[in-house]
Amino acid sequence: MRVGLIGPLPPELGGATPGGVATHQAHLAAGLAACADLEVALLATNVPAASPASRVDLPYAAMGMYAPIGLRDWLTPGYVQRIGARRLVRYAADLAAKGHTGSRREQLAHLLWYRHFLDATRPHVVHVQHPLERAFYVREVQHLERRKWPLVITAHSFFGEHDDDTIHRFMAPNLRAADRVVAVSPHIADQAASLGVNRDHIRVIRSGIDVERFRPRDRAAARSSLELDSNRSLVLFVGNLEPRKQLDVLLRALARVPEVRLAIVGTGESAGADDQTSMLQELTQDLGLTQRVRFVGRVDGTTLLHWYAAADAFVLPSSSEAQGIVALEAMASGLPVVASAVGGLLGSIEDGRTGYLVEPGAVEPLAQRLAALLADAQVRAAIGEAARHKVANDFTWHAAVQATVEVYRGLVACGR
Repeated sequence: MRVGLIGPLPPELGGATPGGVATHQAHLAAGLAACADLEVALLATNVPAASPASRVDLPYAAMGMYAPIGLRDWLTPGYVQRIGARRLVRYAADLAAKGHTGSRREQLAHLLWYRHFLDATRPHVVHVQHPLERAFYVREVQHLERRKWPLVITAHSFFGEHDDDTIHRFMAPNLRAADRVVAVSPHIADQAASLGVNRDHIRVIRSGIDVERFRPRDRAAARSSLELDSNRSLVLFVGNLEPRKQLDVLLRALARVPEVRLAIVGTGESAGADDQTSMLQELTQDLGLTQRVRFVGRVDGTTLLHWYAAADAFVLPSSSEAQGIVALEAMASGLPVVASAVGGLLGSIEDGRTGYLVEPGAVEPLAQRLAALLADAQVRAAIGEAARHKVANDFTWHAAVQATVEVYRGLVACGR
């Protein structure tokens, strides 16, 4: 069975931006490629085809995105030969007739390259990450070519992470057009159903965590490598510096817990205009926390493991989370997690046993929970051990890959 995957890759594999969707795509693609009866190819949508990163050695066929800019790029013989001169003209005419909003040149380039990928791959199933522009381009190619590839879309997030207009006008039609929708949590499955997706078409398949990579490590060694004080309590946050992460709530809570240090790993680059880095740095100064808060920025995979090992607790105060992969990584690393009681975190963390859940946006409850947790090493150890056991049993990539393969087989068997 040939599977055409379409989605982003994380920076360590050449992707331009980080995030849970890219991490999910990387692990899923590698797991599928290890299946003897599958032939896997990936269109890496955040990797430029001409960049050195597009030549990263991967266990599956991968194609980067090519987007012509100037007229010379469009008329390059190699490009025209690959995408077809007649197809270029036909696609351009169709876009002009429909009057799509946005850059027609960009849409034309993406449509042609998606078609080139599908030509090269000849998939039995197409699997797209997230029901946004990637799903739209596949559907448009299907329309223009009068072809129908069985389409699977993984839904990672909806309400709280996207505006209502985008959800109802753009995401919902893409989901309803899919043959199967994979939801990363029961919470996301319920939201997909509320948008009109047939319940029979929805499958809940949670993302997995590499518990061999994310595991308890030597705390003292990690702190030494990061040049951290070996005796100070350390709280860790990992993620994008964007509004829904509610880092302002965490900073205000930290101000009520004396002596504790906070490390913030991540940037706001991928958030665009919603990048909160400057605001958070100013708030840190206003709260008198500049000596206790460290803005680490983006780190490589090995350094991230050091931060998980060095911390005493992990905090994810988001207003919404489809699943919260970083929380699962922390749990697998043996860390107690304090998180908002929202979305997929409700199904990942059992309050009081594998972590703690607090009301989103509530500063005082978050401060109280952190203070109590950091004051009791025995409780931290027990919670961390239970958390790792939970992830090792319920969130494995082997299970996620096998469940995904069953979705593919069901579609191919019924000829859809």
